Amino acid sequence: MKSINIFDVRIANITIKKSLELIEEAITKNEQRKLYFVNADCLNKVYKDPDYKKVLNAADYIFGDGIGVKIGSKITKNPIIDNVNGTDMLPLLCEQCEKYNSSIFLLGAKPGVPEDMKKNLEDQYKNLKIAGFHHGFFDKENESNNIVDLINKSKTDILLVAFGAPFQETWIHNYASRLNCSVLIGVGGLFDFFSGNMPRAPKWMRALGIEWVYRLMQEPGRMWKRYILGNPLFIYRIIKWNSKK
Repeated sequence: MKSINIFDVRIANITIKKSLELIEEAITKNEQRKLYFVNADCLNKVYKDPDYKKVLNAADYIFGDGIGVKIGSKITKNPIIDNVNGTDMLPLLCEQCEKYNSSIFLLGAKPGVPEDMKKNLEDQYKNLKIAGFHHGFFDKENESNNIVDLINKSKTDILLVAFGAPFQETWIHNYASRLNCSVLIGVGGLFDFFSGNMPRAPKWMRALGIEWVYRLMQEPGRMWKRYILGNPLFIYRIIKWNSKK
């Protein structure tokens, strides 16, 4: 499989259609696979955190999400062919789950958010099976074993984990061997969009690759460091890193 190397993280250079095929293949073969999305903010974390880099590189597939990764891939002279992000993938994944009778478990976000997301998804996808849900505000050190048992009892095929990076990837990495589901995906803030708590950018902004501007407008206090400082820092770092290769 073709890949892109950014900060020594291997990003699969595939289409969103192919990523969905890989998910269904894992379920069909009953093979466990860990899937993560990385954007410029994730890669800024990688630049400073070797442990996070190890966790990501232990994944089966890493997908490039957002305009930052697109620009970064061009700097490395290996352009990414598709923006494979969780928000665009989920509706397609739900349709695929309906078609193949696969199930999803929702883990993460604030209390009440997974319930709202479950209702919205089931309203839209009448044959979708949500195997279970649990919020992400539990004691990761002392209660994770109970959460693993809950997920396994649900017999879900796909687990979506929304703790934010790097916590969700680290949690998946630490507990994957005890989980029986075939596909484990770290999805960041996805639940906020599909629960209705956070509106998504208009399609024209997404098409131009400036969804981050909309996010910044929605949550300036939380997002300004990530975008106003983080995006230029990422470009500087990748130019510097690429020049030493």
